[in-house]
Amino acid sequence: MPPQLSMSSAACPHDLGPGITVCLRCRQERRDEASARQQRLFAMSGVAAMALLGVYVMGASAANAFRASSVGDTAQVAPRASVIASSVSGDAEIKQQGAPAAAAPTAATAWLPPLALVVREGRTDLPESIVAERGGDSVIVDFDIPATRTRRRDKFESVVRRTLPMVYGAPVDSVLRAIPEGSILGDADLLTELPARGVHLKVAQGWTLDLWPETRAGQDGPLVVSYRVRVTRDGALR
Repeated sequence: MPPQLSMSSAACPHDLGPGITVCLRCRQERRDEASARQQRLFAMSGVAAMALLGVYVMGASAANAFRASSVGDTAQVAPRASVIASSVSGDAEIKQQGAPAAAAPTAATAWLPPLALVVREGRTDLPESIVAERGGDSVIVDFDIPATRTRRRDKFESVVRRTLPMVYGAPVDSVLRAIPEGSILGDADLLTELPARGVHLKVAQGWTLDLWPETRAGQDGPLVVSYRVRVTRDGALR
């Protein structure tokens, strides 16, 4: 009676001789299949590595291109600066030769006010409880407190001399020093004429400092409690 074959021998397609239970051919084929799978795995890993390398190379190239463009933009600054410097130098030479190149800046400068406001837009608290309210190029200086509101010309002039430098800064001091004490208001009446007529002080060629006293009703008649001031060109609407 022939010997019984094992499961591996029964599944083997090869002819096995009597008494052989292990097929060497099947074993070799399994080894070949395992080797082929390993090679395919290595090939797929190589493809993935090449893809990653390609992404890296593309990213590095893009970064280099960006840096190169940045350097190019920076490099253009020098030529532009050279052109500007040459232009300035040329203008300086023309001015030294007496050419009329400086006429345009002089005309523009003539329209700049000789006094500039130093108080900010809106409300500013000044010493002695006085308040400055700025709106554009005009300022209202309010001194409606017992110590400063007045009907007297000399007291109002004193308030003006103290507060104008707080509004326009030190440059207005030279304007005030040039006006003798008691002469700012002229001969007009403080309570009835000047609120409508105003005071117009010469501050520079073609410019005046215009100041209007403002009153309110008091127990014994009108009181000067504030003044409005601005710098205007001669002939401008007031």
